[in-house]
Amino acid sequence: MSNYSQHSHNPLLIKGLEEFNKREFYDAHETLEDYWRMLHDDEKELVQSIIQAAVGYYHFGRGNRVGARKLLVRAVARAESVAENTLGIKTAPYLDCIRRSLQAVENDVCETIEMPTICFL
Repeated sequence: MSNYSQHSHNPLLIKGLEEFNKREFYDAHETLEDYWRMLHDDEKELVQSIIQAAVGYYHFGRGNRVGARKLLVRAVARAESVAENTLGIKTAPYLDCIRRSLQAVENDVCETIEMPTICFL
């Protein structure tokens, strides 16, 4: 049983985060984009950050470090702009991890980068 099934969150959010955490970044992007359209304010910003991170990690996995950096920069900026625990998501660990990912991509220090697992409170 997924830890998400215990929560009463929107099914698209749950599905998108499960796909993200399984590193199915293209699918997560598609699913979360449908959900993102329903949102406003911090919730919209956080989901956009997760979408951008997913696309960034997708680019990284395909060897496109320029694209990865571009999307991770945007994902960090959006995640920095939202209140902690928006949508009941542990935003601080997510933000810390995407910052480390961005730093690794910018410094070209590794063949793989750490990717966050997004969790609810």
